[in-house]
Amino acid sequence: MDLSTKYMGLNLRNPLVISASPLTDNIENIRKADEYGIGAVVLKSLFEEQIREELDTKLNREDMFFWYPEAAEHIRKISDKESIRPYLNLVQAAKKETSLPVIASINCYSAGGWTSFAQKIREAGADALELNIATHLPGEEDMYDCGLEENITDIVKKVKEEVEIPIAIKIGPCFCNLIRTGKKIEAAGADALVLFNRFYQPDIDIDTFEVISDQNMSAPEEMAQSLRWVGILSRHVSMDLAASTGIHSYQGVVKQLLAGAAVTQICTTLYKRGLQYIPWMLEDLESWMKDKGFAAIDEFRGRISDDRLKSVKFEQIQFIEKNLHVH
Repeated sequence: MDLSTKYMGLNLRNPLVISASPLTDNIENIRKADEYGIGAVVLKSLFEEQIREELDTKLNREDMFFWYPEAAEHIRKISDKESIRPYLNLVQAAKKETSLPVIASINCYSAGGWTSFAQKIREAGADALELNIATHLPGEEDMYDCGLEENITDIVKKVKEEVEIPIAIKIGPCFCNLIRTGKKIEAAGADALVLFNRFYQPDIDIDTFEVISDQNMSAPEEMAQSLRWVGILSRHVSMDLAASTGIHSYQGVVKQLLAGAAVTQICTTLYKRGLQYIPWMLEDLESWMKDKGFAAIDEFRGRISDDRLKSVKFEQIQFIEKNLHVH
């Protein structure tokens, strides 16, 4: 079976991609994932806010910078470079020691000076860049309607000015109109859209009165949301779609590909079963393709979204149809 696919113009040997996580923050895991046959890796995110907070704290401790602002700017540039050096080393090692497409990741919230990081990441050898722009929830009172969309498009345009490598945008599901959002992101220059970023789920410890995160890993039933929107958006945008969250087996991979995804990002299932589960997923995917008479991924990718009579069900309010049968 031909499992190869293209994502943002990159050639992948299969549609399995490890999403940005602690699984991809060290070269040992990345090498193992390559040996087990993964299609590509997204490195653990470099956080803009963390770098900025560390730098601001350092500058605030030095009173001399108040009198010598040019010194503060010099220190800022040096600190920026040193802060991301370990990340650049990881990018370089991944490219040198594996045959994988390496996608760097930045968790960002502004279109500020941090975009120079993107250029350094490109120079280190990254094949593409994934921008996780999900730190602001649309429920914040100081953000006007559709302000999040404008923030995202500003970031995309700014990064596109800095680098020529492909850019994927990873977003959450909280938008007033995801079709419009997707089109705006594509128009700004993005090469792919990742659906969706998974927020930590809040809970409350009733003994300590603390807000905690009670569910750090995804469950298979959480895939329904991204599956629905992959199916809908695949008919409205031409950029690649990457499906994320809740993909725990080859069945999830198949469903997302049928809906129109270019690749599927996996994480929790590898935490639970280990990186050695990768070849099992690939073998099961091949077996399904052989059973259905498909010789290549492209023979069935988007088959559901291309069929208007089937794809319309992604948009229907299903309970209406069920209630008709009940009555």
